[in-house]
Amino acid sequence: MQFKIFRKYNLIQGISDSSFGSIRTSKQAIKFLKSLGYRNIKPKNLIWAEHIFSSNVHICRTKDSGETIKNVDGLISNVPGQILISFSADCAPILLCDPKQKVIAALHGGRKCLTKGIIKNTIKKMIKNFNTNPKDVLVGIGPHIRVCHYWLKEKAYKNLKNTKFKKYFKKKNNKIFFDLTKLAMEDLLKAGVKRKNIEDCKICTFCEYRRYFSARKQEEFPKIYKQKNPRFVTVIGLRLDNL
Repeated sequence: MQFKIFRKYNLIQGISDSSFGSIRTSKQAIKFLKSLGYRNIKPKNLIWAEHIFSSNVHICRTKDSGETIKNVDGLISNVPGQILISFSADCAPILLCDPKQKVIAALHGGRKCLTKGIIKNTIKKMIKNFNTNPKDVLVGIGPHIRVCHYWLKEKAYKNLKNTKFKKYFKKKNNKIFFDLTKLAMEDLLKAGVKRKNIEDCKICTFCEYRRYFSARKQEEFPKIYKQKNPRFVTVIGLRLDNL
């Protein structure tokens, strides 16, 4: 899957599905990228975020190519040839691109990441370090668990019930559900991104668990996947001519 909103720009971008299996290694990621037509990708082109469910965002430099960046859930780059990778299985993968300043970002949009402000942090860093105008930013929101199936466990509910994030609650069948999509969308708009510049794929991982991995679905049905804790990846990069 690829986002239409990015297609006219010189980007490497896409989201793997279950047909590629769980992607955890550079070799697996490169196989997926080659399926999209990007033929000369090497491990040195890839940058992975560790993912610790934080709002930490790292600005990638040339020396970061081929590395896993520790203690972050977001990556920003203006280096052609670097491909940023986020992996998920219910959390919202969010890709950003400022085509004017030629800056990209890949975010792990889990509930904790979003409530801690990862979108705001990312846009601020893009403005400060690359002179980004938020009105120019294009965004792709990938498959994630939607409010239809994302019910909060007791600890998460207690942590959020007396906060501003209770506005994203939806009560149904004596459970409290949480709207990750609405939170992400509102944070993007508050940061200055135009609504017309946001593309949401509208896919729920729980509903489409055979196509995109869902951790919550696997909790209910442990044997639905062959792999333990499988993950799909979302990628974005500024393309070099030879890639």
